[in-house]
Amino acid sequence: MSVSERQVQTVVQACRDRLGDPAGWVPPDEYRDSLALCIIESVQAAGDRYADAGTVVDRYRAYRQAHVPGRVTDGARELLRTFEEVGSSDQWAGKIGNYKRRYSENAAPLRAAEIQRTAERLHALHIDSVGDLVGATRDDRTRSDLRAAWDECCGGPDDAMWQHLMTLTGAPGSPGTATATDEFVRSALADTPGDSAPSAPPTEILAAAADCLGVPAAALEHAVRRWRCTREDDFHPVA
Repeated sequence: MSVSERQVQTVVQACRDRLGDPAGWVPPDEYRDSLALCIIESVQAAGDRYADAGTVVDRYRAYRQAHVPGRVTDGARELLRTFEEVGSSDQWAGKIGNYKRRYSENAAPLRAAEIQRTAERLHALHIDSVGDLVGATRDDRTRSDLRAAWDECCGGPDDAMWQHLMTLTGAPGSPGTATATDEFVRSALADTPGDSAPSAPPTEILAAAADCLGVPAAALEHAVRRWRCTREDDFHPVA
């Protein structure tokens, strides 16, 4: 079964519209190296704030790289230390969450207090790294404690935020790539007159779209899995 070039281009446009500029994507393995990045994005992306999550992660990375050049590998303790450096969650939002950003009265508020509280609760559970978190999810008791702490920080059960965290960390139970890919491709083609049925397996169409975008297929698949965790009927694209 051949892949329709028209369908590939439709999916490529959906990638740009829904996932933002590929140049701004954080590589999936960088999330796996930094629990701090996973906390910031999954908390910031809650509700209608997905459009802001990527930019907050980028500004945190830029702030940290200005102090410690190289790849950001911060855990929960290093994230908390940035709050200590500036003095409060309000100051963190201004100095780090908006690092080198021009002032704007229309800027959406950051969930800085929730980010700080989440890092504190995880650190209290001796979860400092992605490896610690993944290990905690493999045991029923520690997974239950982790989920209870997470829900407490979120103000109540929030499966979308939890699944987003699982996806970023690669923990067991995160949404599968095949399901996310299928939903993404089919939804992208849904409004194509007379051409809405995939001409090939969705995974092949997405791989062809990755080639057109000039990104590794694994990076696009990870971005699509993030999309599935946060999408709603009224989708908010990445700014």
